[in-house]
Amino acid sequence: MISLALMLSLLTGASGRLQTFDDYFKNSSFGKVQVRETDSFKVSWIHPRDEIVVEALLQHISKADQELSPLFRDSSGGREKVPIEIFPDLKTFSDVSKLSLARFKATGTIALTLDQRLMLLSPRNLFSGYPWAVTVVHEYIHYLIRRISLEHVPIWLHEGVAQLYQGFPYEKKADLKPAQWGLFKKYRSQKKLLSLETLKEPFPYRKDPEEAELAYIQALLFVQWLDSKCGAVKLIRWAEDLKGLDPALKKCTKLSSSQLSTQFIPQIMDKVSIPEGADVAYFARDFSGKDPLEVESQKADQASRNLAQLSSKLFDQGRFRASAFEMDRAIQKTPAPPPSWRRQQAIAYEKGGDVVRTEKVLTKLVKDYPDDAAGWYLLGQRRLAEKKPLDAWQAFLRAFYVNPFLDGLEDHLRALKEKDSQLDYVLPF
Repeated sequence: MISLALMLSLLTGASGRLQTFDDYFKNSSFGKVQVRETDSFKVSWIHPRDEIVVEALLQHISKADQELSPLFRDSSGGREKVPIEIFPDLKTFSDVSKLSLARFKATGTIALTLDQRLMLLSPRNLFSGYPWAVTVVHEYIHYLIRRISLEHVPIWLHEGVAQLYQGFPYEKKADLKPAQWGLFKKYRSQKKLLSLETLKEPFPYRKDPEEAELAYIQALLFVQWLDSKCGAVKLIRWAEDLKGLDPALKKCTKLSSSQLSTQFIPQIMDKVSIPEGADVAYFARDFSGKDPLEVESQKADQASRNLAQLSSKLFDQGRFRASAFEMDRAIQKTPAPPPSWRRQQAIAYEKGGDVVRTEKVLTKLVKDYPDDAAGWYLLGQRRLAEKKPLDAWQAFLRAFYVNPFLDGLEDHLRALKEKDSQLDYVLPF
């Protein structure tokens, strides 16, 4: 098994410690490195716009740490401040981490934990943002695992445990998304799940992104099974005490290494209960390793595209009810309509005075696409119109935790906070 530390060394080709954030940016055109600290964390950033996430990030990670520390830390000794670094762009992230730009682009990497530093790419770099708060907790789990054991935890266990706890402090039960369940269902029905021996191999070296995603899915499901047997964190402690994961796994499962490998698929993976539902069934279809929404968009018949284009023209003409009607026809004809279609439909209903349908479309949009920041933003505006400032704050906050740089979002949050100073960045779960 390859440890995470060894794997990262192989990927980066790093020799010695990495250049510090302060040293790298000491002559930056953005000015001095900015820092904000708590008793336990130190956040550094260089781009002035990135300051917008710092207060919320510290609140989120500190609240998560209150529940994670008792699980991962013992009571002996003090604790150092955990460095969290927000990189302004991919090039600087690549320079400091020593991961090539090609590797970043091939793997979609947005965060790393190297030299016990939590490194994040600013959400400004992605058009739709990304769930940066969940991501920083995920990386913090890697940090905590390495404090327990630096050499005896392979990447599948690292990633499985990080996924298990990344939802803290608000979502305590890790679960897969419909697209992930669909992918797992497809591979299981085709009898192509990864064996335990294959799962032990480095994830980035899977044959394609779909198989790499399957490795992350199976890692979480396996860790959930192990957690039910002996506790995932206890397993990590045993691995360190016994100087190896194999004896720790045997102690946890009462199975030898060969028995565990033999039973991995028929007795563990095949026993996983897959949720029913049209969304899971949809993603279980064969998309030949391509993005399902992109495939369906390409397959959408010309009639659907024509209706969507007609809806846009009607919208531009101010004929909002007609626009919403035509967009509804387009959506009904498309198995996986893009979120942008539903957003336009909601805006058309809103401008046409149909509040009931606006509410219905937006509620379904954020349910189906919980990481659609623009959808949450529109829902926040709807709540403002209803004179429900707390509900508006919570909807805007959901948008903020994905894309804090969405146009107009910062102004809405500031205005609401000026009226009620008690509002904070606690997510509404």
